[in-house]
Amino acid sequence: MSEGVQEFTVTAALVVLLIFGPLLWRRRKRRQYLGKYQQFTKRLGWQLIERPRNEDVARLMRDEPFPPGGTPEGLASDYCYGTYLGRPACSFEASVPRLSFPGAGDDDSGKPIVVAAWATQLPYSVGDFSVRRTGRVSRAFGGPDDLRIGHPEFDEQFTVRGLQEGAAVAALQGPLAEFLLADPRSKDFGLRFIGNEVMAWEKGEQSPDKIEAALRFLCEIADRLPVSAVVPPQAGSAAGDALIWHARAELAATRAPYRIEVTQSRLDVVPDLTDPRWEQVLGEGGQDRVYLWRVTCNPQTKSIVSSLRHHRVTVTGSGHQARGPALSLGGEFAQGGFRRSTPGTDPMSDPNFGSALIGRAAARSGWRS
Repeated sequence: MSEGVQEFTVTAALVVLLIFGPLLWRRRKRRQYLGKYQQFTKRLGWQLIERPRNEDVARLMRDEPFPPGGTPEGLASDYCYGTYLGRPACSFEASVPRLSFPGAGDDDSGKPIVVAAWATQLPYSVGDFSVRRTGRVSRAFGGPDDLRIGHPEFDEQFTVRGLQEGAAVAALQGPLAEFLLADPRSKDFGLRFIGNEVMAWEKGEQSPDKIEAALRFLCEIADRLPVSAVVPPQAGSAAGDALIWHARAELAATRAPYRIEVTQSRLDVVPDLTDPRWEQVLGEGGQDRVYLWRVTCNPQTKSIVSSLRHHRVTVTGSGHQARGPALSLGGEFAQGGFRRSTPGTDPMSDPNFGSALIGRAAARSGWRS
């Protein structure tokens, strides 16, 4: 073999190695991870979905640390679920464009950020708010949405954010505040309370080896929720509570097929796709567009800002025979909308419906829009 041919062969081999080496390494790592996941799920009797459907994790990905309003389908992976210490629980990994909370310290490279998350069920619903250790910068300057629970040391060491101040105070006071202050694991995770679930998360890849340790921490949190947290805050006990109460009352009066979702510092008016009226309007086309109203709330200034979004509704399966096809809310459309009739004649086709509804609730509760 001539010297020139040998050099070409070596060069070609190096090029192939540079191109395919990382791919082969990732595939090998992936096989190793899947083997560990399979061992974990088999031991606990759990299930593993490598690429979960959007609705599997949508309830956990509507807000912090994920981008507000939900994460597009396909960004979650390795969704494990089952029962742990007697409670329904799950874990998953997600790749997101950026983290949603102030002071996250993301770079501007556009490279996706990987987040590992774990969640377990609480004994009762406690509202929606987040808790995390306060960084030095945040501790120095604070933030307009930071809540105070009335425990000086806890308020110094932790940042609590949410619209339901009464719910956060009721859940965090007493034994849970003392537990989080004393336990070093609270430095490792951010926490989000989401109705009757609590989620822990951290930046970085999910690992089967971490699942039980994270869930054990969450179960200890659930065990320390005070009994008073089960009692919903009285309307008017805090600015956010009054706004939520009036918004739900306004919506109930309209009998429109929507629901109010409360997420930290937002109220979302979203289609209630279990209502049979949506099936009748959407027809058999498989997809259509619907309105979703996102209302950002500032409890300190008692002000709201509303924005209109367009989302896709997709028929995801046959559903129950008596209830028709199963529908799910998909990704966001940049423009267009759901216009089956003249705006203003029907809440399902009125682009002003959600904004006007929250505006009326704001006026009744002393907020401004």
